[in-house]
Amino acid sequence: MENSGKEEYKIQSFDIETQQLLKTALKEPSTVDLEKVANVIVDQSLKDQVFSKEAGRICYTIVQAEAKQNNANVFRRNLLNRLQQEFKNREETRGRSLQEWVCYVTFICNVFDYLKVGTPARVLMRSFRS
Repeated sequence: MENSGKEEYKIQSFDIETQQLLKTALKEPSTVDLEKVANVIVDQSLKDQVFSKEAGRICYTIVQAEAKQNNANVFRRNLLNRLQQEFKNREETRGRSLQEWVCYVTFICNVFDYLKVGTPARVLMRSFRS
């Protein structure tokens, strides 16, 4: 899953400043506030189920870029801390908005697909069908 650097991400729903933050994080993660990046991604994922699918791919790319750039895991740690915080508040989230809960679960699944498994499950399943 090597990122060619030319890959496009669906980040148009963000304001210009946030788009630039994400683009920089994807290429040079050590030059931005990775806690802010993690929060931006999680916040948008809780609102937008379509983005929550894309977010797993974005997170994977940032984690890979950070590991390659300086062998660190600051983004991953911040992302996991934020997701853990959201999980602790799951009853409140479900009570407030079932859609937000579905977005959270979708995002968690996609993050797991990319970060833990290393290959999205759907790509793996396609290889079994071939």
